[in-house]
Amino acid sequence: MTHEAKTASRRSRDDPSAPYHMRLFVAGEETNSVIARAELSRICEEHLKGNCRIEVIDVLKDFRPALRENILVTPALIVERAQSRTVIFGNLTDKDKVLAALQIGGGQS
Repeated sequence: MTHEAKTASRRSRDDPSAPYHMRLFVAGEETNSVIARAELSRICEEHLKGNCRIEVIDVLKDFRPALRENILVTPALIVERAQSRTVIFGNLTDKDKVLAALQIGGGQS
């Protein structure tokens, strides 16, 4: 695959059992994509303490994963945890909504 994969911490890099598996779909260095990368990194470090696996998929390099997931706009974040799946669209700057979607403290629906 030609998409770029990144992780939140070394401990979770190859750990498929990390509580959160996240795929962030971005469009290159487009402003909202850059913001979404930074916000996701910050949220993972502050609230998940590295207990997540992050995959960044640049649709400008390979759009096929986005098509498989029916992602038609970027940035978009797919969060898979246990038996739930959540999709969040946008640059992730509304921290309360993101935390609520992740079902972790501080967020409200």
